[in-house]
Amino acid sequence: MLSNVKYIFYVLALITSICYSEKSITIKVFHVFESFGTETQELKNSIIINFDSNGFMIDSTIFSHTLPLSKKYVYVSGPNEGLKLKRKYDKEMVLSYKFEYDKLGNRISTTLLGTNDSLYWKEYQKYDDLGNPIKRIRYNPLRAVNPDMMNKKEDAGEMIWGESYEYDSTGTVLERREFYNNYVLVVSTYDLDKYKKPTKREEYFDPSVILQTIYFHNNDNQLSHEVSVGRLGRSFGSKTYEYDILGRRINTVVYNENGTVEEKFNTVFDDDNFKIYDYYSDSLSNLRTLREVLLNNEGRMYIEAVLDEKERVLEKNVYYYDNKGRVAEVRQYDMVRRGRTGDREIPIRVNTYEYH
Repeated sequence: MLSNVKYIFYVLALITSICYSEKSITIKVFHVFESFGTETQELKNSIIINFDSNGFMIDSTIFSHTLPLSKKYVYVSGPNEGLKLKRKYDKEMVLSYKFEYDKLGNRISTTLLGTNDSLYWKEYQKYDDLGNPIKRIRYNPLRAVNPDMMNKKEDAGEMIWGESYEYDSTGTVLERREFYNNYVLVVSTYDLDKYKKPTKREEYFDPSVILQTIYFHNNDNQLSHEVSVGRLGRSFGSKTYEYDILGRRINTVVYNENGTVEEKFNTVFDDDNFKIYDYYSDSLSNLRTLREVLLNNEGRMYIEAVLDEKERVLEKNVYYYDNKGRVAEVRQYDMVRRGRTGDREIPIRVNTYEYH
């Protein structure tokens, strides 16, 4: 089963890549339990997502509603009232994402904030001339030790990365620096090989760098593979991708830091029966998890089931839509420890979507 935090990120993933005409969306996550034969819902989390005039998501904030009474209420006194409890607030901010885009609509920065606007990390993404992502770097500005100041950007959507080079007397590159919002985060140095061509000797990462991913694309501009490194350049592994003739991703192979296969993800599209199958396997191609999706007549997700290696159903999600085709509600069922009222199954979570 998905943990509460992972489930919230899963809910966010359903809509983060879509442009909306609404100004905001509120998602409420209810935990459901049975009490004396009655289905009872308790609000656990909510997510508020705001969009700009072009329909791009500009921020997303996750709130917790499971606060102790000491945070929900405070004692107050008055001249005619005596001591009494007064409701303080019923939710607390857990995480908040803020996004920026360039003039072409490409997301160029993501900032993750915690309680009291504490900064966790910033992330920047580069694109080629065709709009394909080619690099992503995540770092914590509070830990940066190599500030080589650049002019700060003046307008939202202005590119916030840059490069500088050092050359020898023949014009050959000896050093390359990458700037991200006033910090030098990556420094690459080069030597000349026997053919007098520069080859990378080493790459320096500022201690603030958490993750760097390089993306590669095939001749059809499809993402073919990616390579990630972490702190101080330590390898995080890589991924390769394959597609069908319609351009849909069908195979993903995950490699560990040593270049050994770690996981495999295979997708089968059964277009005739409106079904999609996702197979998650280990390095030896042993099935670990199967995800089966049934689509409705409009091609939208209707029922999603998660099965184990013996194809026993572990979890089921049912999707409901409003008259505009937008997700209105998602009901999640635990099929291992299922709850029932008579012949009716009781979900363990219910998500509601409100559009403003």
